[in-house]
Amino acid sequence: MSAVRGLAWTLAAVLWAGGARAGDGQADAEYKIKASYIYKFASYVDWPPGDAGAAPFVIGIVDADSLAEELKKLSATHPLKNRPVQIRMLAAGAVPAGLQLLYIGQRAARSARGMLDSVAAQPVLTVTESAGMLTSGSVINLLLVDERIRFEISLPHAEARQLKISARLLDVAYRVEGKSP
Repeated sequence: MSAVRGLAWTLAAVLWAGGARAGDGQADAEYKIKASYIYKFASYVDWPPGDAGAAPFVIGIVDADSLAEELKKLSATHPLKNRPVQIRMLAAGAVPAGLQLLYIGQRAARSARGMLDSVAAQPVLTVTESAGMLTSGSVINLLLVDERIRFEISLPHAEARQLKISARLLDVAYRVEGKSP
């Protein structure tokens, strides 16, 4: 229980420090929050054996340039999974390869389904930010609830990609699809 409380406090501190109210007109704060979420998500997910080593942890970003800039700032001083981080900008509709995490911005929602399908059998953590993206195949979807950024998780999509999501992350999710009661 204290580990769950610790994660909740960590996320709360990140949100408080960044001004978590998305409606406040602070776009920079929103991107900082989302970048922090992405780092936290990655730290609470286990990839299958063989997807590690000294190679960079690669994050692909589609139609979220400001978020990519925040991630580049974070990656300069903070490795992920004890690996250096590489940020790749991808075109909407591209077939991503060699990624550990794929983030699809809201403007790319129309082409998201094809991109999600293209990595469906790969150990890629997919993160989106549009309504209904869990049903399109995303593992984690960011959404705005009561003017705050929250996230929902699809366990079936994570399992299909051989990703193991920590119970601590599941406990602080707004909604978890496929969780046993």
